[in-house]
Amino acid sequence: MFIINTSSNMSTHVSNIILYIAVIIFAFIGMCLSIVVLLKMFFNRKTLRKYPIDCLLFANSYFVLLGVFPFFLDMCISSIYGYLYPHSSFDGFWCRFKSYLTYIHGYVYFYSFLLQAIYRFYRIIYHTQTKFQSFRLYAIASIFLWINGFWQMLPSLFLGHINYIPNEFHCQFPLTYLEGSLIGLSIMFLIPHILTLVCYLYTMYCVRKRSSELGTINQRFNTKRDFIIFKRIVALFTIVTLSAIPHVIIPVSYAIFGLLSSWVCPFQWLVTVIALNGVAVIQIFMFPFLRKLF
Repeated sequence: MFIINTSSNMSTHVSNIILYIAVIIFAFIGMCLSIVVLLKMFFNRKTLRKYPIDCLLFANSYFVLLGVFPFFLDMCISSIYGYLYPHSSFDGFWCRFKSYLTYIHGYVYFYSFLLQAIYRFYRIIYHTQTKFQSFRLYAIASIFLWINGFWQMLPSLFLGHINYIPNEFHCQFPLTYLEGSLIGLSIMFLIPHILTLVCYLYTMYCVRKRSSELGTINQRFNTKRDFIIFKRIVALFTIVTLSAIPHVIIPVSYAIFGLLSSWVCPFQWLVTVIALNGVAVIQIFMFPFLRKLF
């Protein structure tokens, strides 16, 4: 791998350490925010009773954030320590396993948006079929997401897609390994995003085609409200997916040009953690039942 160095190694290390410190700060903020939201949900019985499925699905997202940010902290601390003590090494199965767990959280996070889209689809199009709107169904589906994430990402762990990065002192999908990065990241966020968009477009098609069959005025109001929430879910999912683009563009760029700047690894994680925090805050203001918690 050829690394572009625009300055001395010392200045490069300093800039990367600053980026990793920024990731630590945002990860810590995200952990605190997730704890606050989850506690607000748990102790607000009125909201839980009125919006049980909404609370379940969004709680799953915040639980993912609460679980993944400690791995970000561990990754950044390892990298900073490695920059300060260059002869250090954290290579080993435990390093890869921690990265594997990080990607599982990412898998569940992105697919939770798809699960929310499916829930809105049935509320809008099949509002009379309550069997598709049961709390138990989506509780089981949420658990299934975690189980599915474990085995879907398992090949990446044992086929060598997740590797130790000596220059960064932590494990991840190597930015220089195009095939492994594309396979892993496609499973994590490309597939659920495409399926969410398809679900949204089909819902929009059905709403326009069957607008005269939506029932009472009250039902039409509920449908309009759910469709607005659906659009907001798609918009947020698109934002957070765009934040993951550096994880794809960087390996593709390396495959084409064979060049990789030394700062891109901490930069991609900084973009990711900022986007996750941004979506976590924005959805509090975008979704009425979350606003009521505060």
